[in-house]
Amino acid sequence: MNSANINHQQELLNYQLKEIVSSNFKTAEIFEKYNIDFCCNGNRKLQDVLTERNINSEEILNELIKIFDKEVPSNENFIEWNLIDLVNHIVNVHHSFVRDSIPKIKMHLEKVNAQHGEKYSYLYEVKSLFEKISIELENHMMKEEKVLFPLIKYLIDTEKFNERPKTQGYGSIKNPIRQMELEHDNAGIIMHTIRKITNNYSLPEDACTTFSLTYDELKYFEKDLHIHIHLENNILFPKAIELENKLLNK
Repeated sequence: MNSANINHQQELLNYQLKEIVSSNFKTAEIFEKYNIDFCCNGNRKLQDVLTERNINSEEILNELIKIFDKEVPSNENFIEWNLIDLVNHIVNVHHSFVRDSIPKIKMHLEKVNAQHGEKYSYLYEVKSLFEKISIELENHMMKEEKVLFPLIKYLIDTEKFNERPKTQGYGSIKNPIRQMELEHDNAGIIMHTIRKITNNYSLPEDACTTFSLTYDELKYFEKDLHIHIHLENNILFPKAIELENKLLNK
């Protein structure tokens, strides 16, 4: 799929969510606005999602078409990036963001629970869920950086030296990728649960500044996670599998 291929709205309805966001990264903002999962469930066609969610198709299609009318900046055209640049971007931008954000959000959730937890008991569950996803993401990113990403770089070197990859120990890069995708799904479920518990991060009338800040941080954390997962599930991983298949079938 290419932006130039979008001629009218009906065509767009037949594309998968991941195809739409991969072809024009700005469309992610529209899907975030409508709370549409384009990362973990990016294989679904836009038409099916709009029908299931009873979303006004004309309204969202108009917004998407406006984005496709504009040229995609090269620094956001991730589908055209090479594997090394993608890996470096994911580590330097998204992994760094997660590691920086976790201690701040945990600290603010502690304060909000101390101040408002007795009145709004659901905050304890939010705190517990965020602690859970924090541990899981920290372990997940370590496995990517220590195992999967070096494997991807190994495939790139193998191609450079015109060699056949040795897959002893991991069988195929599809195996660690499959595990990473399962962990992505679980992270997405946890953040969706937090959003549901907080009624889409709706603040009570007596919310203090820290309460408001914490919800803003959680919203942005979830948004970044969606982009992070999309870049891996829908661009990096398929490219890595394609490269391995090419090298093994030479």
